[in-house]
Amino acid sequence: MQRLVMIACAALFLVPLVLKGRTVQDPPERAAFPVSSGRTESVKVNGDVRNPGIYAVNANALAESVIIMATPVRPLAQCRTPLPVLPLHHGASVTLLLLPDGECRLAVGQMTVSERMILGIPLDIATMSEADFDLLPGVGPALAKRITAWRQNNGGKLRVEDLSAIEGIGEKKLYIIRKFF
Repeated sequence: MQRLVMIACAALFLVPLVLKGRTVQDPPERAAFPVSSGRTESVKVNGDVRNPGIYAVNANALAESVIIMATPVRPLAQCRTPLPVLPLHHGASVTLLLLPDGECRLAVGQMTVSERMILGIPLDIATMSEADFDLLPGVGPALAKRITAWRQNNGGKLRVEDLSAIEGIGEKKLYIIRKFF
């Protein structure tokens, strides 16, 4: 009797393992057009929407599809003119304005530097202001001023590697702030 119980327990344990190890014989069919790139991007949605916030969207998403996810306060079908087709990028900020006369406006910009830093989205060193540099760890107002002055004196161009040429940025500080770019 004990042997039967042990054999039954072993069978109950082994059957799921054997079935789990089986593979499907027919390979899945491939789609003619891939629907998703597999990569997601973070996009901020605000304005006249019920659920403003930051959304993780497919890499090839358009602004209107993100607005629909955030649920506009008024149906987009009531807009006098269709919304423009605007592609999004990682760290984009989408703002929807629904005016009383039926006009709908859509603006796409960038998230703030602090939002991008929190989400781990790379910063664009070429467009950062003095106040933006001041947000970086170890960079105060004086160093931020030197960074923007260096960029201005060198044709408005700045690369991460150029930061080491600025007084007050050594190897250790460069190592700390490099991860934000």
